[in-house]
Amino acid sequence: MPKYKLKSNAPLANHKNVINKIKISSIEKVELFSLAIPIDGEKKAKTALAKVIKCKMPSPGNCVVSVEQKLKILRLAPEQALLYFSNQNLPQIQKTLQALKKSFYITEQSDAWSGTRVSGQQVIACLERICPIDLSYDSFGINCFARTSMEHLNTIIIRNKRTEFELFSGSSSAKSFLHAIETSAQNI
Repeated sequence: MPKYKLKSNAPLANHKNVINKIKISSIEKVELFSLAIPIDGEKKAKTALAKVIKCKMPSPGNCVVSVEQKLKILRLAPEQALLYFSNQNLPQIQKTLQALKKSFYITEQSDAWSGTRVSGQQVIACLERICPIDLSYDSFGINCFARTSMEHLNTIIIRNKRTEFELFSGSSSAKSFLHAIETSAQNI
């Protein structure tokens, strides 16, 4: 009987490009976990985050960064958050997830999302062509995030630095999403 070996296949395969001084690169080796709060479980979930991750539960639409655990918690909705971290921290975070199981329904989402990092002095000019939200620094500062639609694709956008953003969209449409970003960069 033949022996088969599964091989991980990144949707954008370490893509890197520079267009009009805008750096566009795929985000590889990250983990995303959905944390769903059970009905009437908000208080228990807040307590668990404070105890296990040592941070407050962000309000919907906000983000909290745990420097100690090297992760971000994006509060997507009243009953849902997204844990985002580098996969090199997965062994440490596995213990955290195990402790959070009593207060959240946890689902791994890593393969469902494809990430693209976009940076450079003209990044706002690039993104404002395809992103319907106000990305000015006063309205959308560092560690701000939003769920939005870009080129008819559901997207999560996170601002990491003044001129750097991370964009996540469904991995099944990763190439179309990348094409939209690169076309926008070309048309600055």
